[in-house]
Amino acid sequence: MRSKVKQARESVEALRLALVSSAPVEIGTIVAGLEEAGRCLATIEQDVREGACAPYEVRRELKMLKNDLRISGRLIEHGLAFCQGWARMTGAGPAYTQAGRPAVSPSEGTLSFEG
Repeated sequence: MRSKVKQARESVEALRLALVSSAPVEIGTIVAGLEEAGRCLATIEQDVREGACAPYEVRRELKMLKNDLRISGRLIEHGLAFCQGWARMTGAGPAYTQAGRPAVSPSEGTLSFEG
């Protein structure tokens, strides 16, 4: 169980390092590791639900994983805020909505004629 938590922590550490690197391509390469980390955590959750005892070391690793995830989450939030700030300064609006549809430009509108 402890090795699965350590594996998840290593994946989150790889994410953190990719987030602070100067090459955004690195983030895309660690997605598989994050998926594996999710599977490890699902296995641990299932073991605990089935009555497996989580020793102190596992609980400690899980708390450290929680902190690692918090740090990575903050990095992501700051990166997003940075990109949004640059988009506002340069006048570039979002190209797509969160639903994946093209965003409507503020200059676009409707025009009707009567006559």
